[in-house]
Amino acid sequence: MKVIQNIKLKIINSLEKELKFSKYVINSESYGRDIEIYTRETKGFLQCINVSSLNSYINVNREIHSFFSLKGIKYNLINIFFLPSLDGVENTYFQTEFYEEAIFIEESTGKIKSFNIHSVGILNVISNIIEKSSRKNGVSSRNNYLTIGIITLTILVYFILGSISGDLFEIRDDVLLWAGGKMDVLIESGEYLRIFISPFLNKNFVQLIVGVITLFFTGSIVEKNIGKRKYLVLIFLGIFFGNFSSYLFNFSRVFGVGLYIINYSMIGALFILAFKHRNKVNKLFFIFMFSLIGINLLNSMFLNNIDNFGSLASFIVGIVFMKLVNSTKS
Repeated sequence: MKVIQNIKLKIINSLEKELKFSKYVINSESYGRDIEIYTRETKGFLQCINVSSLNSYINVNREIHSFFSLKGIKYNLINIFFLPSLDGVENTYFQTEFYEEAIFIEESTGKIKSFNIHSVGILNVISNIIEKSSRKNGVSSRNNYLTIGIITLTILVYFILGSISGDLFEIRDDVLLWAGGKMDVLIESGEYLRIFISPFLNKNFVQLIVGVITLFFTGSIVEKNIGKRKYLVLIFLGIFFGNFSSYLFNFSRVFGVGLYIINYSMIGALFILAFKHRNKVNKLFFIFMFSLIGINLLNSMFLNNIDNFGSLASFIVGIVFMKLVNSTKS
């Protein structure tokens, strides 16, 4: 479950707006301060909610009991605790002689534990509030903005270089070298930025279209599943190890540019994701994946600036990285 901000405030607001609870203040001289609770009238008794702490709830509950008993009011009390962690809470909470109900909520995640709950309706409402908040918070992280950003950058760079080259369908090699194309001799002489610039350059329009379409479908799924930080790490590792393998096994033979070095790491990661959720994944998805691989392999056969050693290394990086992500979650 996603981290939920201001969960206490959201639940209290919902208790007041959705369940029609209202704040009620008990002036307690013996306790030494006012006690704020939330109440609503139901059939035959008053339903009360006390947002309390584990350090003070026993004394507060006794004050509440004393107050309503003197007035002859029947009531039902639910204690709600917002805690940093729910670990061992069952060993910390002790029910008093008034048999009150208790709901424990972990502040950072919204996880819930309950004790002696008869007011299932309230528990369900709180659970729904947390679930809705979690989904809203998840919207910002479960998008493909980074993938769209990379694609936009790649397209802009292509048309800028195409304008410089004087041909929007195929860019001259000297322009690509000037812009940062991967050439191992130049990298060995100290131009290390070429390792990370070259994936965002493309030789011709066909390579651009194939790379962009592949990244959009594969990168979007991976980004939404692993989050933006891990996604950036995967891109970095895919580029680095892909180009390093190209340097080791194909030195100076390939003038390398193109998104393929990123795309194969995404395809590798996607295979692990699909295998993990294989019971939910349609067979058409695997057909689609193999189609993307086939298109990229055909593209590499007709272009001499795509290195298959780099593609294979990036693919392996994607598999290993996704396996590590899954094992960490487990």
